[in-house]
Amino acid sequence: MAPYTAIADVSETLLGILQDRFSATEGAATMDAETVALVAPDAVSEESSTRLSLSLYRFEENLSMKNTDLNQGGDPNVSEGSPLALDLYYLLTAYPVGTDDDETTQTIDQQRLLGLAMQTFHDNAVLDGEQLHDSLDPDVNLSISLVNSSIEELSTLWTTVPNTAFQPSALYHVGPVLIDSRQREEITPVTDRETAVDRTPDS
Repeated sequence: MAPYTAIADVSETLLGILQDRFSATEGAATMDAETVALVAPDAVSEESSTRLSLSLYRFEENLSMKNTDLNQGGDPNVSEGSPLALDLYYLLTAYPVGTDDDETTQTIDQQRLLGLAMQTFHDNAVLDGEQLHDSLDPDVNLSISLVNSSIEELSTLWTTVPNTAFQPSALYHVGPVLIDSRQREEITPVTDRETAVDRTPDS
């Protein structure tokens, strides 16, 4: 489990995975780590250096883990509140590449970037241990899965950025993300009780 920084730490974990893969890849899809960014599509202009963006656009409470007692093994004299379990949803978007005047070449390179990013998430479908950023519990696995979205769902999502041209995108679910509760209550240990027995004979 993790403190309130868990959501941001998940985003940084995903960003780091993408940056590492793109930096290490040679060929047409080669790009600098700095060109992958945690930004919304409407923050990427034609002059921007961003060629791949990752944006948190929705989150939900994980109902299957709600009120689950995950604090076993801690202080037996302290009762802790159940953690907040969340499912996060990200929009992964690729943008036209380079200054090539050939629009077909730009489009092909754009699709290669998206394909490499999707391959990266597929190869890292379960994150654990040292892959997790900062406060995230290395013993709690984090799953990444592609959301099979319809064109209607994607179109609806892009209407939230009306002044931005639609770009090839994919939606991803990441979770569960567990945020510690700050509720703490000390438990008074049960001590031995003395039981008085009335031995007065009945009159």
